[in-house]
Amino acid sequence: MKKIITALLLLLSSLSLKSQVNQMISDSAYFVMEVDLGKIVKSVPLEEINKLEFVQFLLKEFDDGKNKINNLSGLGVDFSAKLTVFNLEREMYNSVSVILPIKDKQKFIQLFSSEQQALFMTNGAIARNDLFISLTESACVISKINWNTESFREKTRLIFEDKGWELPENYYFYNEYDYIEDDFYNIEETEEIIEYEAEETISEYEVQQMELESKFQHILDSITTIEKTKIVKQHQNFINSPKNNLYSNDELYRKISQQTSDAKIYMNPLMNINLMSEFMYYPIRGYMEDELKEMRQFAYLNFTPEGIELDWKIQVSEDLAEVMKAGSSKKIDKNLLKYIPDYAQGIALYNINGFGAYEKFKEIYMPKLDESENAEMLLASAIWSTLDEFIDVEAVSSVYPPKILVSYAGFKEVELSRVTYAYDEETFEYSEVDTTYMEKIPMMTFALANEHAFLIEKYLKALQKLESDKVIKNGTYYTIIDGPMQLGISYYIAIKDNIIIVTNDESVVTEHLNGYSKKAFDRKTQKKIKNAKLFYAHMDFSSIAEDIVDLGFIYKTDEYLEAFHDKTGKVEIEMTSISKNQAHYKVNINTNEKYENGGFFLFELMNAIYLYNK
Repeated sequence: MKKIITALLLLLSSLSLKSQVNQMISDSAYFVMEVDLGKIVKSVPLEEINKLEFVQFLLKEFDDGKNKINNLSGLGVDFSAKLTVFNLEREMYNSVSVILPIKDKQKFIQLFSSEQQALFMTNGAIARNDLFISLTESACVISKINWNTESFREKTRLIFEDKGWELPENYYFYNEYDYIEDDFYNIEETEEIIEYEAEETISEYEVQQMELESKFQHILDSITTIEKTKIVKQHQNFINSPKNNLYSNDELYRKISQQTSDAKIYMNPLMNINLMSEFMYYPIRGYMEDELKEMRQFAYLNFTPEGIELDWKIQVSEDLAEVMKAGSSKKIDKNLLKYIPDYAQGIALYNINGFGAYEKFKEIYMPKLDESENAEMLLASAIWSTLDEFIDVEAVSSVYPPKILVSYAGFKEVELSRVTYAYDEETFEYSEVDTTYMEKIPMMTFALANEHAFLIEKYLKALQKLESDKVIKNGTYYTIIDGPMQLGISYYIAIKDNIIIVTNDESVVTEHLNGYSKKAFDRKTQKKIKNAKLFYAHMDFSSIAEDIVDLGFIYKTDEYLEAFHDKTGKVEIEMTSISKNQAHYKVNINTNEKYENGGFFLFELMNAIYLYNK
């Protein structure tokens, strides 16, 4: 009986500690990531993680001559609990916090200096610049705060405005200071300038401005100190007594947190002040806030023997989900699939029923605007109805239907052109010289299904007459000289049976204008492509290391290939379904077979990055 009671007490104690850690997340958090360390070390044992060079490097950072730590278990961290990261985005600051579960507080506290240990014993926390570390019996909370200095300036301005005080002139040129000062100090000093400065007299206006600047800066410094102190105190009070925490106040997060997975992600965009202020503009901000209040994103990540699985869900209102369903109701145009090269390494397919989504959106939201008592909502409805009467949305959506296939077919060596300049020593003049060179570039093809594709050809014909040196007709296709971003890369456009083909691989329009043999991927992948809802992507990273080398950005190519040649795999992203109020996406990463599971792959990848950059 005693053993049973003891076991129950241990279990309750464990659950209590986990609950305490969850309660340290503010209910204002807009991003949360939980990592189940217990599940991670089951996939990749701690002794295997300890062998990695980047882990040994990190452990040496804790070596102060007194404490010799050779493995992660010596840190005092609880590797059977959850590590949590969360972000806050507020008006005066944004922060990133890490909640590290502690198993042995005495062992963990030895990682800090004796002065810091004394502060922990006295205050339970230490502050250094904008880094704040709090320590409880079961967790260490590390927070990095980035202050929004512009918000402090705005508070100061409002005080001046409220008091009727005049603002210093330089307040209006604050954002130009860096540029002006840099430019000023680059000017070579001369004797005349020094003499002028010595004789310069200060006018009454300049004295007044100096006094205003001093006054403004003094108040700004006071406000900054007061606000920072208040926020830090609130942060520490919350750690000590986390009343308004996410776990207690958000039912969806609580449900997600209780699910079993290697890692979990939770996002609430409404808590990101900057994001939402950019997204929702006057006059219907209030309406949009109400409509999007249920919007959340969350995901579950798991390591598998094949690699890594990610189940991503986007929660919206039931009304928006109906619009999304209507947008994903149209079947893919099978003619698009002909333009996947047999040797393609990757494809992305975007297939949306634009007119269907618009009709459903109008069906749901127009009556809501009409029934509103708000004048701005009624005006929005009137304008919308007017546009809807005069614009044939169905015709517009048929001209530009978002049915797009993008394929990547690896790197290919092609001839490129560029302009160089030759210097004539006799005339002392430069002249342009057109040169060609061979370069490996990624081959990309875009295929767009459009029953009004003939309109594109009309424009191309006109452009060919207007700029014959830049647009060239070559029988069944057009060549656009020096395409986007002026990189010297030509691209080619062809129209075939209501399919618009845009590519930088000329062989697509010269040899495969009628399409390929559909042998690029296996049957399973082909089936998913045909049944794609809204979005599907597949990418084979078998030659990713060689492709990155071909881009010319890598300076230690042999070391790079040695480190990353086997860090390969295949990635698949698809929208699997839309339920009552959620869109479901699935990401599968099938890694190189040499790795026991996705966890080993991820740790080996991090280690390779460390070794290459050390």
